[in-house]
Amino acid sequence: STFLSATHPGAPRGAAPLHSCRNPPMAVPMAALGQLRAARQLAAAAGSRGMFGGGAPGGRFMMPGFWVAAPVVIPSFRDGGDKIPVEAFTIDCAPYTLGPLPEQEVAERMLQTFDQMGVVRLTNTRLSNVEHMRNYAQVVVKKQMKYEGGANPREGILKNVYEVGAPHDAWLHYHHEMAYNQFSMKNLAFCSVKSPIGKGDTYLSENLSVTDELMETDLGRKLKDKGVCYIRCLTDREAYKGQGWKEGQPVYNHWQLSFGVETQAAAEEKAAECGLEFEWTTDPMKPESKRYMKTKLTTSAFEFCPSVGRNVLFSSIADHNMWFDTWKGVADVPPEKRPLQMTFGDGSPINVEEVKQWVRLYDRGGIRVRWQTGDIVAFCNYRYAHGRPAFELRSWEERQIGVLLGEKFQRVGAVDGAW
Repeated sequence: STFLSATHPGAPRGAAPLHSCRNPPMAVPMAALGQLRAARQLAAAAGSRGMFGGGAPGGRFMMPGFWVAAPVVIPSFRDGGDKIPVEAFTIDCAPYTLGPLPEQEVAERMLQTFDQMGVVRLTNTRLSNVEHMRNYAQVVVKKQMKYEGGANPREGILKNVYEVGAPHDAWLHYHHEMAYNQFSMKNLAFCSVKSPIGKGDTYLSENLSVTDELMETDLGRKLKDKGVCYIRCLTDREAYKGQGWKEGQPVYNHWQLSFGVETQAAAEEKAAECGLEFEWTTDPMKPESKRYMKTKLTTSAFEFCPSVGRNVLFSSIADHNMWFDTWKGVADVPPEKRPLQMTFGDGSPINVEEVKQWVRLYDRGGIRVRWQTGDIVAFCNYRYAHGRPAFELRSWEERQIGVLLGEKFQRVGAVDGAW
């Protein structure tokens, strides 16, 4: 099996220091304040990234992010309290002594909870071995798919255990995994390998209620009638000498990493297997590179979920150019040149107000899942979207989440009579 990880040591460069409410900063002379103000203006002019707390949709609380200029769309990830109490799908493992393999009682409780809720969480496991965590995740995620044709530059921790492949100082908007291909996965699991307290929590959005609310709106009816079009642009690793967003390059993912290949012919074959149209063109950020792979898929914005017997929303702005508003390197690229573009299925644009409404609906279904080392969360990719806010790490802190991708399925879109 393959397990993906996200290790994020250290604080983001350019992040503004945060002051404790208990220990306010000392008063400084007016001359020093003037110098500080001038320095900030100079830094802004140079395009440096600082931490900004923007008002979330609905104004419920301040959601931090890292950017040069505040994005147009700011998610809250949750609208007040959790849509479903986390306790409803949590198994407290404190009474158990967990070994490398799950005992029958724990496995049965996991399956019962997942069948009922579409999600199960193990906490207080005292597990620290990634392979042991994978064994528990596989109680639910029995079959795994290989990460091919994916958007993020993921790397493996173990077989079928991958890294998250995204910067910690960027928002990861709610999304359903690999919705931009003609195949996706039925479920997936996250395993907390390293977890700083109170940072980097994952959010789930309960998708049945989100779909119900969406279908009462004009946006929902447009998505049903028109579908969506995903356009992904993949850079050439050789043109960037192997560098990506971690090195500050305007890169999301190279086609060599996305498809796990080394030649253009092999990439074309993999793209065809994913049901994608493709073309080779010029990299808009590096005109000397002619091996810039542009893929396209027009498909339904919804997917029939067999376990509940109905159509559910299966698309989000995670595949829109706004996904990169807080990504180091890519955020500085003009929106029309960013690696991800998204329209309605007929090619008409999705306007800003529609994007805001879409984000707001997912926020209303939000559930905060707090991490501690050893926790495991497995969930249905149809019934829950997932995402997380940006967060800051100190030099001594690390966050590593292993991702286990579930059984592959061929997308069928929405089914008549299943609304």
